[in-house]
Amino acid sequence: MKKYDSDSGVYGAKAERKHRGANMVFIGIIVGLAVMLAAVTAAFVARDLGKRNAEMRLNDYYFEAVSELSDSVDEVVLNLSKLSLNMSRATTSETLNELSMYAAEGACALSRLPIDGEKTYPAMKLLNQIVDFAASYNSAVGRGFDTESYVKSASDFRRAAETLQQRVDEMEEISRRNGKIVSHSFSPSNMTVGDDKQEVTPDYPEMIYDGPFSDGKLPVSFKSLENLEEVDEQEAIYRFEQILNVKGAKVIGRSSEPDAYEIEAGDMYGSVSVKGGMFLSLSIADKTGNRVNLDEEDAYTHAAEYAAKLGYGDLTPVWYLQSGSVAYINMTPTVGDAVLYTDIVKVKISLTDGTLLGLEATGYCRNHIDRDITAAISERTAAELSGIEYDSVRLCVIPDKETEAVCYEVHGTFDEMEFYVYVDAVTGERVKALKVVNSYGGRLTA
Repeated sequence: MKKYDSDSGVYGAKAERKHRGANMVFIGIIVGLAVMLAAVTAAFVARDLGKRNAEMRLNDYYFEAVSELSDSVDEVVLNLSKLSLNMSRATTSETLNELSMYAAEGACALSRLPIDGEKTYPAMKLLNQIVDFAASYNSAVGRGFDTESYVKSASDFRRAAETLQQRVDEMEEISRRNGKIVSHSFSPSNMTVGDDKQEVTPDYPEMIYDGPFSDGKLPVSFKSLENLEEVDEQEAIYRFEQILNVKGAKVIGRSSEPDAYEIEAGDMYGSVSVKGGMFLSLSIADKTGNRVNLDEEDAYTHAAEYAAKLGYGDLTPVWYLQSGSVAYINMTPTVGDAVLYTDIVKVKISLTDGTLLGLEATGYCRNHIDRDITAAISERTAAELSGIEYDSVRLCVIPDKETEAVCYEVHGTFDEMEFYVYVDAVTGERVKALKVVNSYGGRLTA
């Protein structure tokens, strides 16, 4: 009986251990599955959290840009208002320095926003003009010139800046209400400065800001396009996609002077002429980061390659400006050694990886024709007629009111100031003198 009971006990103990073992295996499987599920869940959560964190950081970056833009525009309006007061020359100069600084900061902040170039262009142009105006006004103050015309222009700029101030306030309100900033949050009216009743580009004496003769327009006609064949919408889209290596391009409008297709492809916006299918302008969102990996020569190389690819041939860089990780390069065709300032192509390049970020080529399309460039006086004579202590001379063509002039560009100094003086290569007359503004890093590449 004992044996039986003993055997029964052993059997019962084995069965119990087996049962417990099975339970342990089952529990182990459950625990294992739970661990795997937790790991997978954690991976997804981490990925989503990382994505959300990245989006939050990007959105914070955009909100910071909007805030900086708002503050800068407020200061621009304030300083333009001060200029209507009867202040001393020293106080006026100080106000102009602040005006220039805040307008430049506003343009920088605006460029950081994820908004189509079509919508920001009027505001960007206004801010750049204000920088240029402030530099020119300051020069007139420093040299004791009559500044009455500048005071009037300051009032015109103030009214335009007040319109921009309203647009920025609207933009900031929309952003806060939506909780994020994306391009489609804004209609063109939110970023357009001025209207049919308001002129936002008052005249002011010329200075070098974004390169000599960068706004030289000459005639209304577009000589370079006149004899080219017209392209239809399909051809314009095809060229846009092929040259820029994008898909899904579509025509979203049509503009005049010159007649052109406005084309959009994702975050890329451009204007392509009906005659010839030439790229008049191009704006591409900068997604390359803010690291500077390329030097000036690299930027020239990339800019020249893009200009040639876009149909503008072999161009020479004549002006260079670096702003953060972006390079702005003005390029022109040449005839022999003569630089054609009338035919400027502006190229914007990322210094992170050389990506094309923008193009403006209306000057080229307006003025580029075959020219016979001859000079009646020598470089030495032109240099002596310039009236400055010169260090370099080169032949060029510049816009001159409603026409153009073949000149010698004489670079040098006068009274410790840097100048470029343009001496007519036929008559020896001093056609124009430009004072170099170095505050923002732009300079001629001669």
